[in-house]
Amino acid sequence: MSKVFVTGSRGFIAYHLIKNLLEEGHQVLGVDNLFHPCAGKLPKAVWEWGDVRYYPHVSAYVANCDIVLHLAAQINNDHSIKDPQFTQDVNVIGTLNILEACRKFNKRLVFASTSEVYGTSQTEYMNEDHPLNPHNPYGASKLAADRLAYSYWMTYGLPVTIVRNFNTFGSYQGFDSYGGVIAKFTYRCLKGLPPQIYGDGTQERDYMNVQDAVRAYKTCFADEMIGKVVNFGSGKTITINDLATLIIKYSRVNLMPEHTAPRPGEVKRLCADISLAKSLGFQPTTDFEKDLKDYVVWFKENR
Repeated sequence: MSKVFVTGSRGFIAYHLIKNLLEEGHQVLGVDNLFHPCAGKLPKAVWEWGDVRYYPHVSAYVANCDIVLHLAAQINNDHSIKDPQFTQDVNVIGTLNILEACRKFNKRLVFASTSEVYGTSQTEYMNEDHPLNPHNPYGASKLAADRLAYSYWMTYGLPVTIVRNFNTFGSYQGFDSYGGVIAKFTYRCLKGLPPQIYGDGTQERDYMNVQDAVRAYKTCFADEMIGKVVNFGSGKTITINDLATLIIKYSRVNLMPEHTAPRPGEVKRLCADISLAKSLGFQPTTDFEKDLKDYVVWFKENR
């Protein structure tokens, strides 16, 4: 079993990942600055307060682990537009600090990039060679960090894997202004409020359940993943309009979505080509409509 250091340990995906790793017997320790923690509770013994923007906050943890999972990031598009400096500091400088610590102590790194680095899809399915054209400061910051991580593999031989996850949903995802759209829509419907859609709602997204995201990161533990950039998703899309309709249906409410002004810098379409991930052992299990219905039921019972 491995000693695993997780940045952004109180985040949504990190919560599920750490829980799984602990169940498998791994030793896990993480840091988080609590900028946007999810509601899932982890044992206090497995995480401490820390901020990746400051090298001393992470270096000792890196020195004493076998593998680093770098998930810490400012991930909200709207916040990146309001405060691009903070977004760059967390996502770029924070990643540089992790890379430098990994280089100093020769540690394996799995870096959480994002599908937002691609911008709007120029092909039906987006593989890892798709052009990189982020539409907003968040996507640009993640692209800078993504390419910085890759440069450490090319320049220093640092054992890095870059994970480009497409959209993810599941229990404990935030439903506030920084949360995911599925969580936001579900919260509003169950409060008797209409889902609010930016623009015309024809935007398309590729969603996978959070357990597939956990499997994605664990796939990246394998040595054959070193030096690779890999997409993880479902390979299927749904429009935001159809998503709102399904959540209204599963919430058993009589509502109509509200449309608001388009969001600046929003990507129009994302759909993963996961051929590479499948060839490396990843097999997605997402059954979107079933998983979405189960999520709405979970939300009603738990939130």
